[in-house]
Amino acid sequence: MMNKNTAKINAGIRALTHKPFEIISGKVVSVDAGAGTMTVRPSDDGEPIEGVRLIDISGSTDGLIVYPDTDSDVVIGSIDGPGEWALLCASKITKASIKIGSVNYEMTDDKVTIQNSNVALEVTNTVFKMKTASESLFDILKDLLTHISVLTVPTPSGPSSVPTNVADFTALITRLSNLLAH
Repeated sequence: MMNKNTAKINAGIRALTHKPFEIISGKVVSVDAGAGTMTVRPSDDGEPIEGVRLIDISGSTDGLIVYPDTDSDVVIGSIDGPGEWALLCASKITKASIKIGSVNYEMTDDKVTIQNSNVALEVTNTVFKMKTASESLFDILKDLLTHISVLTVPTPSGPSSVPTNVADFTALITRLSNLLAH
């Protein structure tokens, strides 16, 4: 036979199990970037929660993905029902990615990459890189400067010699490698 307090406790437990969401804080134990998940140890020192999604849309590869650093303080939420956890907030991140269809924008602390299918732009703290599946801006400009430096022109007395300022073109190729990556 159940007394009044036991009935209230049981009703409270039933209500908790039917909650559509739950939000907790914790620390990141590990991140599996390939799987798009992480393991979090709750702040109350409970058992680690594995398989916490880094993207908050279940079953989607499009959207914002934030990769928290190990030992980062995080807030996670059970937004698709009990046991379906997703990252809501992180104190320190190592990478962020936004994917919409074939376009991917990715940032780390030293590089930004924007890619649309086979066309990519990459910016680091020292150089930037533009390329397609078959060409890169660096290679095109280097080839252009190389060809100009050996340019000869037909004249009535025979072909001309290479430009007298060939050293300037060689210096431009060196400067180009300081600006663009292969």
